This record gives sequence, C-alpha cells and structure tokens, in this order.
Amino acid sequence: MKENKLESLIWIIFASIGAVFFIIGLVIIGSIFNYENKVDTVGTITEISSYRNTNHNRTHEVYVSYTIDGKEYESKLDGYSSSFYEGKEIGIYYDKDNPNKIGVKSLDLIFWILPGIGLIFLIIGGTGVFVKINKRKLERNLKENGELIYANYVETVLNTSYRVNGKCPYNIICEWNNTLDSKKYIFKSKDIWINPEKIIKEKDIKQFPVYIDNNNKKKYAIDIDILTENIVDLR
Repeated sequence: MKENKLESLIWIIFASIGAVFFIIGLVIIGSIFNYENKVDTVGTITEISSYRNTNHNRTHEVYVSYTIDGKEYESKLDGYSSSFYEGKEIGIYYDKDNPNKIGVKSLDLIFWILPGIGLIFLIIGGTGVFVKINKRKLERNLKENGELIYANYVETVLNTSYRVNGKCPYNIICEWNNTLDSKKYIFKSKDIWINPEKIIKEKDIKQFPVYIDNNNKKKYAIDIDILTENIVDLR
C-alpha cells in the first residue's frame, strides 16, 4: 500500500539525512579543530562589542590579548559566553602555525551540534529501517518454518499510536485456544493501511492463518494476504 511505502521512505530519508549531517559535521570538526597543532595558554579579554546583524539578532565580538614567547598578541575570539567580561582571564589555545588564530575548547563544543543532530536522525531512521527489515525477515521465516494454525477473528482496531501521512493503520485481533496447554492466545496483525472490516464481512472471514514459532510463541505472523490480494493501489 502507498502508506506502507511512504513509511519505509520516511525511515530511509531520516537515516540518509542523519548520515549526511553526521559525516559533514565530523569533516568540519576534523578540519577546524586539529588540537595537536594548538597550544594552551591564558588570555585576557580586552574588549566586548555587540551589534545587531541584518536579521536583527544581537552578535558579540570578543577580543583577547595574550603573550607568546614575550610577544603580545590581540585577536578576535570565534565565540561568546555570557560569563565573559572585559578584564577576565580565560583559558585559550592558539595555532602554532598561526598565533593570531585562537579559540576556547569549551566554545568549540557548539560545533558538535551538527554531527550530534545527524547521529540522532541516523539512529531513528536506521532503527526504523532495521525494524521493518527484521519484521519482514521474521515473517518470511515463520511462513517457511513455523507451525500453521488457524485463529478466530475477534475484531479490528485502529492503531492511534502511530500515524503516517495523517492516517492511522488498522490491526486485526485473533484468538486461538491451544488444546495442548489449555491456554488462549491473542494475536495482533501487522499494520494494515485499509479498513479490513468490509472485506472481512464480504468474504465472511471467520479465521486467519497464523504462523507461530513453537519454541517462542511470542514470535508469530498473521497471514493477511486474503485482505489485500485483490487490491491494486494506484494512488
């Protein structure tokens, strides 16, 4: 169904965007922050000026003076903290090849936001893709190696906890009385992106095939092909 394809596409997009952000972020960090070439020292804030940029956001410029081998330098810091004030001594680093280039390691953490966001997207999207692939693999394995039983149809429920493209999927509920252990087992189908109640009524479906793993009955798959075999989604 269209929504099922869209669901897969959303997870793939999440994972792709996350991978791109993560890689770009690491490349930026690797190229900018070569700490092996930087030397720690102490500087004094000499001036803090502020102005509003074209977007009317307030921007701060911080100038720091520091001494290297008896020579005094003053450079602009690429960053600002509300704890800064003129005359404050702060720990900084400078580039051995370019002493005018300075920074503060604590402020550099902001550059980890990009790969951090990328990693979150990658985990969310990757998990979604993995879960879908794993479910398909499990269903295929159950149909090939699991025990086939027939469970009585109970009801159709709307899965309101999940939504794709503004729509919630449906699940069918079935029950099976196992004579071997005298227990009743309740099964829930995978998400169905059409309301199956009309089809179930028209075809007078009383039972659904269910493939179960006898070693772990929590692993099962309800065969719902009868609900979608005559549907061609051309949307």
